[in-house]
Amino acid sequence: MSHHHRETPGPEALNNAIRTLWMRAGEQQRSLTADEQRIYQVLVTAWAEATHAEQGLAA
Repeated sequence: MSHHHRETPGPEALNNAIRTLWMRAGEQQRSLTADEQRIYQVLVTAWAEATHAEQGLAA
C-alpha cells in the first residue's frame, strides 16, 4: 500500500470550504447538522494551523 503525500490546503481554500458549509445551511435556512459541525471544527482547526504556519514563514 503506497502512501501518497497530500498537500495541506492553504488558508484561503480552507476559508472557502468553511464559507461554503455555512452558505449551504443558510440557503436551506437550517442549522449545521452534527456531521457538518464536526467538519466545520476540523476546517477551522486546519485553517488556524495553516494561518499560523504562514505567519511563521513570513517572520
